[in-house]
Amino acid sequence: MNLIDEFIDAYEDDLIYILEAQKALFTHPLKFVYEKAAIASFTRVYIVTAVNEIEIIIKKWADKDYRNILSVYFSEKSTNGERVNALYSAFKKAGINVDLEIFKDYLALKYLRNTIVHGEWREGEKEWITERGFPNDVREFNEEHFNRVKEVVLNMEFYIFLAIFPTTSDKLIRLREEDKRTYKDYGILKFIDLYKIIWKNLERIDNYIYQDILNVVSSPQYYWASGLSEEEIDSMSQDEQIRLLYLAAYRAGKAEHSSLVKHRSLASDTLGFWRIYWDWTVSRGLNEDKIKQALQIIRDPNFPLEEKIWSIAGFSEKENFEKFLSEIWETLKEKIPYSREEISEAFFIGKLAYKLFPNLTPLFLFTLRLPIVDPENVNLYFQEAQRIYNALLLRFSWYECVERNERFIPKNLDLCLKICEEFLKE
Repeated sequence: MNLIDEFIDAYEDDLIYILEAQKALFTHPLKFVYEKAAIASFTRVYIVTAVNEIEIIIKKWADKDYRNILSVYFSEKSTNGERVNALYSAFKKAGINVDLEIFKDYLALKYLRNTIVHGEWREGEKEWITERGFPNDVREFNEEHFNRVKEVVLNMEFYIFLAIFPTTSDKLIRLREEDKRTYKDYGILKFIDLYKIIWKNLERIDNYIYQDILNVVSSPQYYWASGLSEEEIDSMSQDEQIRLLYLAAYRAGKAEHSSLVKHRSLASDTLGFWRIYWDWTVSRGLNEDKIKQALQIIRDPNFPLEEKIWSIAGFSEKENFEKFLSEIWETLKEKIPYSREEISEAFFIGKLAYKLFPNLTPLFLFTLRLPIVDPENVNLYFQEAQRIYNALLLRFSWYECVERNERFIPKNLDLCLKICEEFLKE
């Protein structure tokens, strides 16, 4: 069952990038920011986007909710207050012990969304907003308000997921925001920021070399499709076109093409930066042995990816995941030849890989960039690429399992290694 559609996915991206934009603005070394106005602005945009997202998720998932919890939200001729109260009561009736305070705050966010979108206050709504501790002037949102908004949204998303998940809970369910860093801290570099800077630098190196590779393989001397007709090019798969492009670039690198040779000193720096980053990931608990152990479970051909419980690992702490896993373990253990502890460890090592490896940058560098500008060390780069491959395989396998309950097909990862292996044979 695929829980993510076009609009849910888009709104989730919007919420992520609102927070990323806020951090980028407040950490900019040259940009002056009027913090009071900026935090209020980000809070307004976040509220509107988050309430829209939550209502779309409720609508899209209502037909997947066999206990009919979510459908009560769409009762005709009901006020917003009645709809939110009905949703809370439906959760309680189903044995899911949600927090009433979250629903009260969510109603305030709905009222705030309407106020911001329509540009006017309604007295009954304004009173409720004030009673819940939010400002009665949309310019007055502060850091504390923003953190509360994010926590309400986090919990509402989790509650909606539980509606389609076969579980009950006597214990009160309330998640806490993992990242409590406030905007006041954003102007100060923390130790972890140094590694984010290293990753960003690797991305820039990757793009810098890539542009010169494209220029070289577009030149008459090393044109990647030399000798091929337009019909032959059009009939060729994209993978084959990519392969020919990089083989042409590799030949240019071996022939000491000036546009590629100039990056050779940068290759040494890139390797140094990467090893610093890798050592840091090991210190965070992501080492080669743990990656292989996690892959053995998540990539097992018989692993039941379709089980919805895996999605809980995406937005929950390990303790909560293990709690829900234990509740349905009797129905799962016949399908899985691993212990609960092994599964939990695999999913949270996978989650760590997802956080520490945001994209394919290091694999591109060590398979399709550095071997081209520094062909003499292609063996060294290939060795580095193999452990990068495993980390990225875990990263994407975890994501596909948690987000889509699907198996990840490593087509692009495999292509990178395959091309680099051809370099070794040249």
